Amino acid sequence: MYYLIIHLYQDRFQDDVMLALTAEGVGDSLIIDAVNMRNVLAFEMPIFAGFRADLSRRKSYAKLILAVVPDEETINRIAETLKISGMNISDPEICKITYFPVKILRGS
Repeated sequence: MYYLIIHLYQDRFQDDVMLALTAEGVGDSLIIDAVNMRNVLAFEMPIFAGFRADLSRRKSYAKLILAVVPDEETINRIAETLKISGMNISDPEICKITYFPVKILRGS
């Protein structure tokens, strides 16, 4: 089992991510509205007010998508589907995708 984490920064790709996950049988995932740390620093901490100029060029959209997937091959197929849909998954302005192996605790 793997834990897949997608930081999505552009709303136009949310449907593509959902379709790619669903196509691989990953229907039990979480989608969390998120706030980029740069926004918090720039607008809530005066010492970082200089970040505001940089933020004017960026959108504030951010989603955190979390899912447990059965194997690494599934993750590779999801990534390939996203590439085919036109999403540049290597661009950190669009998304960041990470995953790691996990064990699921089962009740006795």
